[in-house]
Amino acid sequence: MQTSIPSGSLTKRLQRTSALSFLLILVVIGSRSQGAQSDNEVIEILLGSYEFIPNQIRLTAGQSAKLRLVNTDSIIPHNFTIEDNTGELDLSIDVPAGESVDIHLKPTRPGRYVIYCANKMLFMTSHRDHGMEGTLIVEPSSP
Repeated sequence: MQTSIPSGSLTKRLQRTSALSFLLILVVIGSRSQGAQSDNEVIEILLGSYEFIPNQIRLTAGQSAKLRLVNTDSIIPHNFTIEDNTGELDLSIDVPAGESVDIHLKPTRPGRYVIYCANKMLFMTSHRDHGMEGTLIVEPSSP
């Protein structure tokens, strides 16, 4: 015995699923914005295909920030490196393939810092040489 679903009911279900999918896409796009962080915001940075998405990250001096580094490659490990000659933001974090790592930063000095992947395969050029580089911008805090 077969049961049929009224076509109006199926149409409503499909419309509801489409609307929910659209809202989810908007939430994901909004979470990848490049604006300055708020106290509870998690800035997600995708590492994969020899790029950072977004490749420009904005933070505010004196405010804590949580960065979630997500390696989207299933085989290739990546790295998140910031070089800062003062040592304040000098770090190098490995992110294994398919995994994520959360880091907390509280920069105090405004400025522009280069971020890059320092990984390299034996006898090959580095991921940075393949274009896996971006910018961390620390903006002055509002008075």
